[in-house]
Formats: sequence, structure tokens, C-alpha cells
Amino acid sequence: MYSGPKHRTYAKQHEKHNDKSLPEHPGLPGRIPRRRELTHNHPADHPCSCRPARSTHPRLPCPAYPQLHVCPHLNHPAPSLSNKHSFFDMDLIRDTTSPYPQMLPTASHFASCVAALGITKDDVLVIYDAVDVGIYSSPRVAWMFRFFGHEAVHVLNNFRVYVSQGYPVASGEMRPLPSVSKYPVSPLDSDRVISFEELRELVLAREEEVQIVDSRIAGRFSGEEDEAVAGLSSGHMPRAVNVPLAAMLEDESRTFLPVEKLKEVFERAGVDGRAPLVLTCNSGVTAAALDLALGETGFRNPRRIYDGSWMEWARRVDRPELIVKDVH
Repeated sequence: MYSGPKHRTYAKQHEKHNDKSLPEHPGLPGRIPRRRELTHNHPADHPCSCRPARSTHPRLPCPAYPQLHVCPHLNHPAPSLSNKHSFFDMDLIRDTTSPYPQMLPTASHFASCVAALGITKDDVLVIYDAVDVGIYSSPRVAWMFRFFGHEAVHVLNNFRVYVSQGYPVASGEMRPLPSVSKYPVSPLDSDRVISFEELRELVLAREEEVQIVDSRIAGRFSGEEDEAVAGLSSGHMPRAVNVPLAAMLEDESRTFLPVEKLKEVFERAGVDGRAPLVLTCNSGVTAAALDLALGETGFRNPRRIYDGSWMEWARRVDRPELIVKDVH
């Protein structure tokens, strides 16, 4: 599945969900158990159905996904399994009534959109961003699926590596998949999100047991750089620490760093391995990359994403002390 603000996320599906591990590929690290959320294995390595998903973002360029995507005719050991592709459009699969971008949709809206993409609850999904993006929106799309009860979902690390190592790709427009009659509406996992109101109360109460981790770029976090949205204050929430998305990725390939290097990034930033974490960013997208990377590196403390993130916080706070700038 292909995702990202006009980014691509690719999902592969196993028609029958079981507990076997994903097969090892000799060209990439390790054997990744299916329970892991980040996979270095390639879609071609085991029977699955491929579903690209597209998400859009107002400030990012629109990569030409139709020009390059996972080949829909991979050779699988189980020839009865078909490869299926879908675009996950984050501009559509969101709360379209909210003034803030990328807010979670209702469970029923998510279910109806996913059914229209031809995705079933038994599908095993692998999400990827476009080759020119690396990693950006795919963790958010995967996180959304898990939030709505679809646990068999992974993020490909990443499509750029897949292409560079010579795996099959295709070009041209993808024909839409037939929709399915129904995708089940699941109860929301409220333990994975935090609202503005609750976070504001925690900050005002100076709740020391909770730590806020922000993945925005360093200049906007510190207040040194202006936000891209005119009139929106830069800065950060009180006592937040900064782990920008770029700090978690390799410079050239834009893959996630190896686990040991990710641990070093979090340790240098002062991320607490015991405290409950609130993860935030600009609009709730790259906070999901934080969630994924923390899980992969062994952080077991509770983690919640602040869905509105800075786009909501900076507009709604009613006290000057709720926005901190490290420059004067």
C-alpha cells in the first residue's frame, strides 16, 4: 500500500493470516517476525497481495507514484495469491470536518474507505512511501490501521532500497481494485491517543511522570525558525524533548537507522525509557514514525500520539507559558 501526502505507501497482503515469520532475504538484515512492525524483507519474498496507498500533504511535492511502484506480478510460491495495490489517500481518509490536517477519521468512515480500497480484515499489509521520499507517511498509515484494529500491518524499510537492489517494479497508472462489501468497524483504541484537553491539563499540572517527545525539525521546535503556516507560532510544549524525523533516518537511503543507532538518538535526546510518552509533531504524521522507532528499539513504556499536534496546540493554547521558545 502506498501512502503519504502524494506519497506512496505499499501494502502487501497474506490471504491467510498465520503466526509464521516473514522469510529471510539474503540481501537485507535479518528474519523479521510477523509481530514486528518494521520489515526489511521485500514484498517479493513471500506470498502476499500488494496494495499501494497514497496520502497527500499540502507542503510536500507530489512524487510520481505511477512512474514507479512495486510490480503487481511478483512470482510467489503460492500462485493462487494475487498481488493487489491500493492508494491510501490521507486527504480523504481523515476527519474532513476538522480544521486541523490529518486528524483521525471516525471508525465508520475509516471502515467504509478501506472497504472501497478492496482491503479485508484478513489482509497482511506492508506500507511504503514513494522512492523519492524514503520514509515519511507510511508509519502514520500503518499506525492508523493498528488503531482501528488491523494488527497485521508492517512498514517497508524502504521502497528506495527495494528499487536500488533490483527488485521488480512497474510503471503506469494502477487500475482500482474492486471494493469489498464490508470492512468491520472496530472499537477505537483510546489508549493510543491523547486529546488537546487532556494534554493541556497534564502540562499545566506539571505532571512530571509524562514526557512529551516532538519530531518536528529542530529550528521550529526551538522557535528559531518560522512555521510554514503564516501566523502560526513556532516553539514547543513545556518540558518537551526533540527527536526530528531526519535524526532517525539514514542520510542517503532515508531508511530507519539500525536499532543500536536509534537507541543512541533517543538517549542523546533524553527520552525516558520508563515514563509514559506523548508523541507529537506538526500534524500527527511523523509522530507515528517516533512510535514505530521507539517500539522497534525496545521501549515498552506506554505511548500515545497527540493527533492534533502542533497545528492544533499552537492555535488553541490560551496561556503564553504553554509555548516555549529556546531563543529570545
